[in-house]
Amino acid sequence: MLDRITARVKAALHITIYGTLCMMALGISSCSAAPVIKNEKVEGKWFVNFVHKDIGQAHTVITVKTDADAFEAQSRKNADRDILGNWTSFLARTFTKGMKNGSLLRIERGVFKEKGDTVYLAGILVTPMGQFNIEGHISGEVLYAEFRNKSRGLLGQITGTRDVPEMPLQDYPELFRAVVSTAESKIFNPRVLESGEWEKYVKAVTKSAPKLQDDLEMVFASFYRARDLPFSHFALMKMPPAEEEGANESSRKTYLSLEEKTEHIAYLKISSFSGSAQEVDSIFEAIHAGGYAHLIVDLRNNAGGSVEAGMAFAKNVILRETYGGIFLTQKWFNKNDAPPSLESYDAFESFTEANFDLIIQGIHKKEGLCLKITPNERVYEGNLLILTDGNTASTCEPIVYELQRQGRGTAIGETTAGAMLNGEIFELPYGFNMFVPTADYYTSDGYRIDQNGVVPDRETPGENALDAALKRLSKE
Repeated sequence: MLDRITARVKAALHITIYGTLCMMALGISSCSAAPVIKNEKVEGKWFVNFVHKDIGQAHTVITVKTDADAFEAQSRKNADRDILGNWTSFLARTFTKGMKNGSLLRIERGVFKEKGDTVYLAGILVTPMGQFNIEGHISGEVLYAEFRNKSRGLLGQITGTRDVPEMPLQDYPELFRAVVSTAESKIFNPRVLESGEWEKYVKAVTKSAPKLQDDLEMVFASFYRARDLPFSHFALMKMPPAEEEGANESSRKTYLSLEEKTEHIAYLKISSFSGSAQEVDSIFEAIHAGGYAHLIVDLRNNAGGSVEAGMAFAKNVILRETYGGIFLTQKWFNKNDAPPSLESYDAFESFTEANFDLIIQGIHKKEGLCLKITPNERVYEGNLLILTDGNTASTCEPIVYELQRQGRGTAIGETTAGAMLNGEIFELPYGFNMFVPTADYYTSDGYRIDQNGVVPDRETPGENALDAALKRLSKE
């Protein structure tokens, strides 16, 4: 009896072992039947140059992994810990989508397709600055891609090769020492560097710099820590490659665009004040020719630009001569703790010409420089509505403020960025540049826009500002 039971147990055990081995064999066969398919033209490490309109250019290394016709890519993992520290990086990964695995750049949901010798790519580029649609190609082991979003269009490019250098790319502690030295010698008011915010910035980046591996990490480390400084127009960057002359002329045409909404309403989009005074004057000739009773000027997502174009715009809409405000330089703050009284503005030299180079010369030589706006012989006298959001910055802000103050225009949207200082670019080691504020700015009635912004007359989310302006005009 016992022998029969033992035989049955052995038989059952034999069947179980045999079945298990069969399943394992089936699994191995199944895995070998569907291996991961790599594309050698895409797979691997790439040394890339990331160019963004807001931060300039920065080199980094990305690693690409492929499977059939899909791919994903990312820059160095855990870079966030070296920049932010363990606790802050943990919070960033937990509450944002931009820092997965601690990489500063990622491409998700990537797809590719080969056509001849070229591989075409598309996906979602994820960065701490947001997400963008990216499209490009690989040809002859050279990568090129452009990224954009709906609100601002084309924002930059990524170019790359297989030639990956040794890391770190530069001596980043030495570079940061140059950052501090440049700020101390060039900033508009040395007293602002006695603040706790500045001390915290220097301490944090000094600690991070020896751990950083590439330019992108260095730029982001400085940018992230500089967010809490008590002044704007302070940034470490590498300037993007100079555009060809033809391409530059083409891009200028996008700064100003005029659209007729109705026979009585014109819509002027100014994406930047980086154009010339002549371009501004030309667009107002078209506005005069249209005879529009209402003009909507859209300054949303306008980061500023040259004082030249800004003054030209003001001269076309301001109805009476007025101070545009005053720039105060290090020469002033070396002798004075506070800005001058409004009554003493007349003692400063006034500048009326819309010429950026001459304004900079005045800032370098004088304690202060007043901007005086003298209207053109022919100005637009109709109803003026100005659209703003949190990205309306720099040159835009004193224009909005002065139009409000004079009752000349109505601002609709969000409070502006609060980033109005005169900034200049200084060269640093390794091809880097430092953008440093060299003159403070106060309005014609003594208001400091920097760090405060301009509050609109009618507050509404920026994306709704145009609809709100058109609705307002429909009731008039």
